[in-house]
Amino acid sequence: MENPLLRAPDWDQHADRDALLIDPVLTVRQLGRFGRVPTVPTRIDHALVCSTARGAYDTYLPPHRPRAARRRYTAVYEVDMGIHPVRTRILLPSSDDAHEFEVTVEIDWQVADPALFVRSGHRDVPRLLLGTLERAARPVTRQFPISASDAAESAVLSAVPKRGPLGEDAGLRAEWTVRVRRDALNIEHARRLQDIEHRTAEDVETKRGQLEVQQYEAKRIAFYREYLDRGGIDAWAMHLAQHPEDSKEAMTALTEDHRSQLTAQLDLVKAVLDKGGAEPFELEAIRRLSISAAHGILGQFVPREPPPVGPAVPDGQDGGHR
Repeated sequence: MENPLLRAPDWDQHADRDALLIDPVLTVRQLGRFGRVPTVPTRIDHALVCSTARGAYDTYLPPHRPRAARRRYTAVYEVDMGIHPVRTRILLPSSDDAHEFEVTVEIDWQVADPALFVRSGHRDVPRLLLGTLERAARPVTRQFPISASDAAESAVLSAVPKRGPLGEDAGLRAEWTVRVRRDALNIEHARRLQDIEHRTAEDVETKRGQLEVQQYEAKRIAFYREYLDRGGIDAWAMHLAQHPEDSKEAMTALTEDHRSQLTAQLDLVKAVLDKGGAEPFELEAIRRLSISAAHGILGQFVPREPPPVGPAVPDGQDGGHR
């Protein structure tokens, strides 16, 4: 009689070592009525799960294989027990329904209990694990705003394991981690807002500089207005008391102002002295005042001579005068 394990399996994934598996059950063979399981032509690193008509499952982990028909098996399942990676992204809600977290998920899974996995009936391990992870993480991330991705990530990594190891109820062992970020649209929106903030800050600095210049010019205008109103000298004195660094400019301005006043006075004196048509006795008083004014004006430009210094007089010898 033909050995059922030597013929083509009833179901075969045709998977090799480089295949990306989603179902670790590689082949399924239905056995004959005698239920014998002779030498199995499978890879040594695969497990065999033999089922009975009563729903029992016997597992033969590599390198062990069934040698005697202790039970009447109805089917044999060839199960891959290697480690398989899953790298994908899912979306999880934030506290604002308008935004979602973009979550990078990394899972490394393998079959830990082949009989339990066969009995579970699952055929898509990544979907099973991702669905379990998503259901556990959704109520956690919903507590956080989209801007708090770091806090949401920490909460997920802390809360999900409390519900039990991922995939354990299906006979799987899984190591997993997640990275929670704002979704791409929100990240782009945040970058645009950041650019706007930077440009606004630059505009504020520029306008602040322009305002300072305007304020300085306004102060200068106010000063010169007060300078004209108060007669110049008093205003300059007040200004120099507050800004001594402007003394050079002040002295130059005062000298020029004084020089102008003197020139105007000299012109007036000259005009009076040269004026004719009046009687001598009428001009006499004016001439005396003009000459006196002229001497006063000219005296400002002629340095005073120091008083003559005579020989020293010894004490007690004052020329006979007391």
